[in-house]
Amino acid sequence: MNPKYLLELKTRTEKALNEDPPDGLMAITASWALWEAVRRRILVLACKREGWTVGQAQKALESERINNERFVQLFEVIYTNSKWEDSLPIVAKRLWPGIIRITDLRRRIINGTTRIGDTRLQKYAWDVLRFINSLREHPLGDPLKELPRISKKTKSDRSLKNRIKKA
Repeated sequence: MNPKYLLELKTRTEKALNEDPPDGLMAITASWALWEAVRRRILVLACKREGWTVGQAQKALESERINNERFVQLFEVIYTNSKWEDSLPIVAKRLWPGIIRITDLRRRIINGTTRIGDTRLQKYAWDVLRFINSLREHPLGDPLKELPRISKKTKSDRSLKNRIKKA
């Protein structure tokens, strides 16, 4: 979840998309890895906002398998009184349904489906990049930036684990 790693994934996605010819498979793979890392980082940001430290958040989330559906559930139990889609900036809100649909494409790629056109892969990779770029305007802050070093621990590890169990 290091911001340098996130930026490296973003750079690799952009490089694959801007090659001549574009490499759609590399672009969708790197962009999806970026989104998976950003999902976890957003949950850490939500935990920080709610009074847990980065360390507490990372420890509580380390064993969680976080797909899009689980991410939304966790976001909504961690970040009090906020729905994921309601928290999104306008551009991200429009792109979110497409991000959900990309999950099926990713599964097909991993399982070896070869009938996915390169143009389609490129389009989806661009959509993921646009979505992640639009998150700069999220109320929790830009997930690609460094987290503040100082965190006040105002809530217990147990309270975070209990919230996560409820989701």
